This record gives sequence, structure tokens and C-alpha cells, in this order.
Amino acid sequence: MSSIALAGARTLPRSGALSGRSAKLLIGLGCLVIAALIPIKLEANFQYTAALAVIWAIAILSLVVLTGYVGQISLCQATFVGVSAYTVSMLVVQYKVAFPLAAVCGVVVSFVLGVIVGLPALRLRGILLAIVTVGVALVFDGYFFQDQTYAWWTGGLNGWTFPGVTVLGYQMDGFHNALHTYWVLLGIFAILAILVVNLHDSGSGRRFRAIRDSEVAAATMGVNLTRYKLLAFGISAAIAGVGGAFIGPAIGSVSASTFSLFYSLPFLLFAVLMGVRFVPAAAIAGMFMAFTPTVLKHFLPDIKYDWFNLALGLLLIVQMITAPDGVWGNLARDAARVGHLVGIGKPKGAPR
Repeated sequence: MSSIALAGARTLPRSGALSGRSAKLLIGLGCLVIAALIPIKLEANFQYTAALAVIWAIAILSLVVLTGYVGQISLCQATFVGVSAYTVSMLVVQYKVAFPLAAVCGVVVSFVLGVIVGLPALRLRGILLAIVTVGVALVFDGYFFQDQTYAWWTGGLNGWTFPGVTVLGYQMDGFHNALHTYWVLLGIFAILAILVVNLHDSGSGRRFRAIRDSEVAAATMGVNLTRYKLLAFGISAAIAGVGGAFIGPAIGSVSASTFSLFYSLPFLLFAVLMGVRFVPAAAIAGMFMAFTPTVLKHFLPDIKYDWFNLALGLLLIVQMITAPDGVWGNLARDAARVGHLVGIGKPKGAPR
């Protein structure tokens, strides 16, 4: 009888843990509502920037899975975004495919490319893997995205002019309906964020983190390194591909300048700066990446963009010294301690 009672006690959830999860859910919903309302009164150019911020946040979210959970480095996330964007644009503009179906195709193509790029990760890691992904980015940026041989896919040097599409009842046609585009993208980011958090807590997520902590130990415990490394690259590329699928509707056109290596670098830099292991940090990183140059140009029109890069570099150096887990990592850890003091949750470090 006592063993049965003990077994039942083990299955009962702790009220503190439940209240902690409930508090996080309420905070997340509150932040989502606030994020949806803030751009309503903004100027059109800031609404347009807000839509771009969510696309960049989705691209950075792909690094949370790959770098934050699995410990693999990629400097070709913008390539995955571009592959999806070009695939969607070709299908919609050239072959009149419905946008939702074209978006699914773009994400699938990005997933397949991610798995292919992940093959070197089976033998490489760290700086060597980073160099390989730089090579992938340079090949696509300098050849596939630029060469006229692939104009049937890229639309040539001028790219594609994307027509307006309707998603969930909202018209998306670049600058003209930027607020609608922002709302749709915000909802998609929220869904992806929930999926990524659930992935972290799943069996696959535990295997991902085991690989990040020690590949040798993970293999000893029976983790299939080949399967889960390739899966991580595929999932990461697919998430980036979701952002790429909406480049056309958000901007109104698709061209190679958006998918260069010099976009992949800021993705990783902002991810590390804000906290590459944490899902909310992706949203903050996307916002900073999109809004900081726009705000500087708006209020300080004479300032050079080089100052933004300089400030980013200095912030990254200071952050790596003082807060290795990133800005969100430190904030979340402090919030967890405060929550413990007021009786919400347990002090298990920074929440996701």
C-alpha cells in the first residue's frame, strides 16, 4: 500500500512548478499582446521595419535550435532564408502556385539543404564547421544567387517582384500593408517559439543537449550522432526557411542582396549577444537587428552605419566577458531568483 502511495506521490505535479509554468505562459501572452498593439500607432516605415524584425527573429530562432541546443555553428542561415524565398517566389510568380503551398515547398527545400550542409558536421565541429558553412554561404551568394544560369529560379539579377497575397484574411503586399504582414508574422513566430520550447523538453531535445555537452558521452549513452546532428541542421534550416517564405510578401520583392554572408554574421552575433540558448532572446535580437539602424537613421540622419557595427562589436566583447549566457540569460536568471523569493517556481537557473 505504501509503495502505491509513493508511486502516486511521484506522479503528482508540484504546485510551485505549475505556478511557474503558468506565470511564464501569462507573461508570454502579455508580451505577445503588447507586441501586437505597439506598431498600430507607429509610422508606416516603422511598421515595415517591425515586420522585418520578426523575419530576422525567425532566422535567429533557427540558431537557438542549432547553436543553442546542439552546439553546432552555422554562418549560412541567410542562405537557408534565401533558398526558401527564391523557391516561393518562383512558384508564386512563375507558376501561379498558391502562396501557402509554395511556402511549404520553400521550407521543405531549406530543410533538405540544411541536412546536406549538416553532413560535414558529422566529422567537423567548432571553427572548422564554421568555415565550411561560410563556404556554403559564399557559393550560394556568389554563384547560385547571382549566375544567370539559375535565372529561372532567382528571377535574374533583378530578382522577383512579388505580388500581394492574402494570409489568414490579411493582405500582405510589402510596404502598403506592413501592419497586416507584421501581425501574421508575429503569430507565426509565436507558434514556432512554442514548438522550439517543446522541442527543448522532448526526448530529441535532451539528445540535442547531450550532443552539445559532449559528443563522446552522448554516443556512449546510445545517442545516434548522425541522425540527431542532421535532424538539427534540417530543423534549423526549415525554421530559417519559414522566415524566407515571407520575404516576398513582406518586402514586395526578392533579390540576392538580402541573403549574403553579411546577413548571416549579424544573425549569429545578435543571437550570441542576446543569448543563443533562449527562445525569447531571438525576438529581442530580431528587434535590435532591424530597428537599431532604422532608429539611428531616423533620429541621427548624419550618423554613419559603421558606428552601428562598431557599437555591436564592443557590446559583444563586453557581453562575452560579463555575461556569457547573453543579455536574456542574465535577466532570466535574476527573474528566476526573484520568482523563487515570492514563491513562484524553483531556482533552476534561467528559464527558456
